[in-house]
Amino acid sequence: MLMAIPRTWTVLQGAASRVEKDIAVLEVLIPVNEYHEAKERYQKAKDRQRELHARVRKLKDRNAPAHAKLEQLAIQHKEYEKAREKKKTASRQKFQQMKNKWSENDKLERDAEDVTNRLDGLKRAEKERVKKIKEIQGHNEKWQKELDNPPKLEDLEAINAEMRKVNREHSQTTTRMEDLQERQRKNVDSSAAQQANISGALDQLKNLEDERHRKLEKLRAWDRDMADAVVWLRNHQDKFKMEVFEPPMICCTVPDRRYTDAIEACFNQDQLKILVTQCEEDYVALNNYLNDSEQAGLRKGARINTWFRPKVDLSPPPMNETELKALGFDDYAINKIECPDGLLWFLTREVNLHRTAVGLDGSKVDVNAAMEAVSRDGSGAKFIAGRVMNTVSRSRYGKRAAANMTRDLRPARNLVSSTIDPEIKKKLDQTIQEARQALEVINEDANNLAAEEREIRAEEALFKKTFDALEARKKAVNNQKKHLATLAAKIETNKNKLRDLENAPSVEDERAKLKKRLFEISKKRVRIVKEYTQLIRAAIADQVEATRSGLEFLQVGANKNALEALCQEKDEKYQRALAEFEEADQIFVATKADAKSKRDTSLRLVQSMDQEFQQQFAKMEMDGSVHDRSVNDLRTELDVQRANLDMISLTNPGVVEQYERRRNEIEALTKTLEDREKATRRVEREIKNARDRWQPALEQLVASIGKKFSAAFDRIGCAGEIRISPHDDYDKWAIDILVKFRDNEKLQLLTGQRQSGGERSLTTILYLMSLTEEARTPFSLVDEINQGMDQRAERAVHNSLVEVTCKPDSAQYFLITPKLLPDLDYHERMKVLCVNNGEWLPETPGLGNMNRMIETFVQLNRDRSSRAG
Repeated sequence: MLMAIPRTWTVLQGAASRVEKDIAVLEVLIPVNEYHEAKERYQKAKDRQRELHARVRKLKDRNAPAHAKLEQLAIQHKEYEKAREKKKTASRQKFQQMKNKWSENDKLERDAEDVTNRLDGLKRAEKERVKKIKEIQGHNEKWQKELDNPPKLEDLEAINAEMRKVNREHSQTTTRMEDLQERQRKNVDSSAAQQANISGALDQLKNLEDERHRKLEKLRAWDRDMADAVVWLRNHQDKFKMEVFEPPMICCTVPDRRYTDAIEACFNQDQLKILVTQCEEDYVALNNYLNDSEQAGLRKGARINTWFRPKVDLSPPPMNETELKALGFDDYAINKIECPDGLLWFLTREVNLHRTAVGLDGSKVDVNAAMEAVSRDGSGAKFIAGRVMNTVSRSRYGKRAAANMTRDLRPARNLVSSTIDPEIKKKLDQTIQEARQALEVINEDANNLAAEEREIRAEEALFKKTFDALEARKKAVNNQKKHLATLAAKIETNKNKLRDLENAPSVEDERAKLKKRLFEISKKRVRIVKEYTQLIRAAIADQVEATRSGLEFLQVGANKNALEALCQEKDEKYQRALAEFEEADQIFVATKADAKSKRDTSLRLVQSMDQEFQQQFAKMEMDGSVHDRSVNDLRTELDVQRANLDMISLTNPGVVEQYERRRNEIEALTKTLEDREKATRRVEREIKNARDRWQPALEQLVASIGKKFSAAFDRIGCAGEIRISPHDDYDKWAIDILVKFRDNEKLQLLTGQRQSGGERSLTTILYLMSLTEEARTPFSLVDEINQGMDQRAERAVHNSLVEVTCKPDSAQYFLITPKLLPDLDYHERMKVLCVNNGEWLPETPGLGNMNRMIETFVQLNRDRSSRAG
């Protein structure tokens, strides 16, 4: 039995060798037959390609004469067009010359008409000359007679002396008026001072009656620095994102005065005089203004208490409403105080008013039960029974028993309404009475001064009347002298005119000159008519030539168009044949490459076989048996032989065949891995080349946008920048936006959790404005981007938006918003459209017209200004 195993193994080895040999032959015959079939396909594709190529050549040669004729007609068409334009230009020049001659003849005709009119008017001109001589002589005689007999005139020196006397008398009146005006100014100043005293005292009385002002004055008596801080805050609320609340002693009230002592007992002194903010940004800003710098102008060394805490979940009230009533309490302290909504977080978080129960009647409150109720959650609380404050806590050790610390309530001093100090009111009333008495005396003095002024102005009127009369007499003398000098100058001028008229040329000499001038004009017009006639004949000849050239141009163009249509029809057949040829040529090239590849493969496989196989293969080629079976038949037989080999291998007790098979698999996998690594390196090179083309441009664009983005943040006193965030996966590349809104923090990535809504809105609009200067879009639209911003940021963003979008080269920009701050920057390129919409619009047509409302408002302001003036 032991000897049978080697013999069986030897038989199996021989069978396996024969099957492996058959498989090797089949693995060679399959590529050989694949090449044979590919060669047949190649030959068919080649024949088809040659056939279509010949057809294309034939069609191209057939269309060549027509294309040559078309090119000839195109050249001829351009030549005829140039000839036609040349004739048209010559004809236009002739017409221009004719127009110039016509204009020249018109000018000469007007000159001839003017000369003729002058000839007709010679007699009339002579009569006019004689008449004018007589008129000038008559005027000279009349004026000379007036010069020889001048009227009697007053002495100017006497009039001037009288005027000087009147002026000396008037100077005393002027001095009196100046003294009077000085006394009136002093009177007016005194009146204004007394009225200011009355107004100031009335304002102080009004402030005494104002509850908030009285509370502020009470705070000033308690803490002057805090009172100054409250006054500063009232004037600078616009510097903060949200409302900053004044101390509770000012902005909180207790409507039911029975609870005032109990409510105030819940506060300590610092809690009553503290400024409360609603966000961390305002908290930092408020401390900067009041404590860290001198911008608020407070006393040096002043320390102002401020408060802010982020909102978290708080312990609920220790008792529900039913249990509260059952234990004898009236309500929780938080329900008995009135304050702004934003202050409730401070009153619950810091003062615990929501956990402090109040019972006005201490006899109704079960103190022991109340201690257990308020301390059962282990945290403890306060409650007020009558006029006793109970502070309950639990021990941290042993049985954690409840402990109660009590104290009596003190009368409230800060949350109560303060009364007016009668002494201060009496002093202010006395100031007003004294000022009014002084004002009566001043008004009486003013009346006396007014009477004195009327007397002086009457003297002024008399002086003016006397002085005007002297001026009129002086003016009459000067006018008469001026009139006589004018008459002498007119007489001299008329003598010169008379001399020119008497020495004028005779009528006959002038007529001869004009006739000679008319003859010369006629000769020029005859010459122009001859030249015009010649130009007409030449223009007709040029027009005939231009028409002939135009007809030739049109005929050649028609021939060219007809031939183009014919060539296009023939070219369509050529293009279809060319497309068929190109398709066949692609098939030919592909089959040729496939056949060549299969030939190389089959030759390599045949040459790699042993000598015996090569001789057998040569014999099969000679008798043609190598191609007896198709490729599919050979592959089927190969599958059968491989199955036989697998069956033999299953009975193999050894591991040699497994080793050989695994070694071959390892070699194949190694080669595959090397090919894939080469492909990977090639792809990486291609990716790097592509990235080198677009990444520098992207970085340059982002840097340009980032520069504008950082500049925009600098203008509002913050910091910001943008960066490219690369990633191995190109789909995950991103733009990181980093911002800093406070001096004590670093640049942080913009996210939906780290920054507030207003900060995100501010960042978004500044980023969009930076993109606007780079983008080339016809328009941009932003909807309610300013919502959630504080006033300072909203104003800065609006002004920056105006600066960026109102440049001459900027695109159109739409900003939709339900509100705008007052006193913003506007530009002449901006347009503001107000859209009125909603359920409260009037239904009556024409009612509520905004333009009419604006016009009415402007007109009312003008009327007030005119009445005030």
